[in-house]
Amino acid sequence: MNTRMKTAASVVLRPLQFLVYFLSGFFPRDRSRWVFGCWSGHRFGDNAGAVFQHLADHPPDDVCAAWITRDRAIRDRLRAEGARAHLVWSPAGLWWTARAGVFVYDSLPKDINFWLSRGARLVLLRHGIGIKKIERAIDATDHRLYQLFHGSPIQRAFWRIVLPWHLPVPDLLMACSPIHAEQGARFYGTPADKIRITGFARHDRLLSTPRQDRSAIPTLGPAIPNERPVFVYLPTFREGVARQSFDWDVLAAAAEAADVTIAVKLHYVDADRGVLGVDVLQTAGHLRMIDPFMDPSDAYPHADGMISDFSSAPFDFMLLDRPIIYYVPDLDRFVEQRPLTFDLAEVAVGPICRDEQELSAALAAARRDGLGEHRARHQEIKARFHTFPPGGAAERVVEAIRAEFMASAPSTRADESQWQDGA
Repeated sequence: MNTRMKTAASVVLRPLQFLVYFLSGFFPRDRSRWVFGCWSGHRFGDNAGAVFQHLADHPPDDVCAAWITRDRAIRDRLRAEGARAHLVWSPAGLWWTARAGVFVYDSLPKDINFWLSRGARLVLLRHGIGIKKIERAIDATDHRLYQLFHGSPIQRAFWRIVLPWHLPVPDLLMACSPIHAEQGARFYGTPADKIRITGFARHDRLLSTPRQDRSAIPTLGPAIPNERPVFVYLPTFREGVARQSFDWDVLAAAAEAADVTIAVKLHYVDADRGVLGVDVLQTAGHLRMIDPFMDPSDAYPHADGMISDFSSAPFDFMLLDRPIIYYVPDLDRFVEQRPLTFDLAEVAVGPICRDEQELSAALAAARRDGLGEHRARHQEIKARFHTFPPGGAAERVVEAIRAEFMASAPSTRADESQWQDGA
């Protein structure tokens, strides 16, 4: 079924879906049953995947966890590994979702099944540390989420019907640091006393994963060579007229001038709808295209550095203490469309480049000096946004959920940074 047909079917089914949502609130919930999902049910990974994997590897006596997905391949793989997984609209998936007392997800309740979420406790693990304003904090008046939360009565009513899964306030929200916790309160409306500082579970394996053959990173086209450094490039998705515009020739020239490989990992939204000129990534000598649907955390340990922009990816990658470059030729146009929470210069841990010459120079310096002159700044921002070093976050998340909804574990709230110098 194509996108238009799915949209039309969704509109026709809305009255029935809202009836199901209303009735799901009367179904008896068991708080020892936790259901997990991410990326609208189409992927396994991110923080929800990391916490679920932790529970699968260390099964507790008081929690039964199930992964809910729309992808048969994900279901079959998890089952083959001994985990409990169900398709979202299968009889078992419906039963588990309707009975679950706790929903654990990365972005929205529809990561699992919004229509069966009323009455469950909602636990938002978060997708990232944002530079862009999202959800309730968006103040661009033409954006659909601004209109959903702050628009005219007609606008709010319309978008409440179209995008109802943005409305529920999480009952428990995870953060990486006090500043991230404050951001979460503004974005999602969760009271401050329902936010726990645990760190991101997906970070747990960052420092424990050894560097391996770079060519093992899945690509679309030629493999990544081992003879020169590789910088992963993760641009965030673009909205409006700028969303499909990337100057790959400039990127290729900068990579060749610095004699590095740039491995491009498109945001899955851009990858799904297509990006103009992307075919060059499969033929340019110093460019490669990473499988856009892989979990980028799996590539980070094997990269020598990162190039990004307004994405949350640099906040993850900075935990590895490797150079980060911000390439933002469309800075002014992007900010007009999507205002930022922080000025980029306030949170950047490396050079901010606006053109090919600046990017080439930054790549050459990073290859030669590593963090170089940016080392002190890197450590300052890392400590500001990450209370904990990588490791133990999945267990802190599990303990936080237990403490809040099962009263069987100590609180994981942390007010002071746990970073040690050089950690």
